[in-house]
Amino acid sequence: MDTKFMSQRIGKAFRKFFRSGSGKMAFVGAVILVIFVISAVLAPHISPYDPTKRVGRAFTPPNSKHWFGTDNLGRDMFSRVLHGARIALLIALLAVVIASAIGIPLGLLSGYIGGPLDRVLTLVMDAIYSFPGLILAIAVAAVLGTGIVNIAISIAVVYAPTYFRVIRNQVASIKSELYVEAARALGANNWTILIKYVLPNVLPSVVVVLSMNLADAIMTEAGLSFLGLGIAPPTPDWGYDLSNGQRFILMNDWWMIMFPGLAIIILVLGFSLFSEGMNEYLNPNVGQQE
Repeated sequence: MDTKFMSQRIGKAFRKFFRSGSGKMAFVGAVILVIFVISAVLAPHISPYDPTKRVGRAFTPPNSKHWFGTDNLGRDMFSRVLHGARIALLIALLAVVIASAIGIPLGLLSGYIGGPLDRVLTLVMDAIYSFPGLILAIAVAAVLGTGIVNIAISIAVVYAPTYFRVIRNQVASIKSELYVEAARALGANNWTILIKYVLPNVLPSVVVVLSMNLADAIMTEAGLSFLGLGIAPPTPDWGYDLSNGQRFILMNDWWMIMFPGLAIIILVLGFSLFSEGMNEYLNPNVGQQE
């Protein structure tokens, strides 16, 4: 009986969500993301050619054999775009995981404990946050070098303060709520209060920030690769292909930058729509104020 009641409530909540404007926005974003994720996972099986090898004449425009044309080395651009999605999503996801693993625990401790620890952590995170994101990522990437893990760490350094600031501010207000005081009065220790009562109430904000950071991380990764600080060639990468293709744009070889650029734009749009829709649904006051 309870299981049936819960399933009905969950189904009703989902129907209400998808009928709302924010739900439709999040759904469109989710569809875009699912398409890219499936394409990335199945890239080795659905790409018609090896993305690192010459498979045709250089500078071949889009045709029935090469849907997105070929680059200056005769590599199939459609295959490179498909495999490039794997690199972009992998680095973005790894960067966000590292950033959240640093920012969330520090934000919980800083907001809950307060005092000198809070002041020191806030000062450090604000100092990092004040740097322009791409410039800071360039500096870290120049020190660490190329590679998936190194680029992910470079991007994570940029976004760790975002998680810290969001979590710290929410914890600072939540720790004075009545249910937290009641748990403390019943003898619950600080770790129990943080994990059982405080963390579940800040997780909705983490979901929104995470999806927004994924979009930013993809653009940052593309920027690093464009500048030669990302994945080393011939590994397919959207940022590198943009950098490579822009040299030949005056020769009217437009397809070399058009399709990697569109891939970045559409994927970032998917993350943005999903995060904006979730933000409006979880924080309905935001949409009303706008």
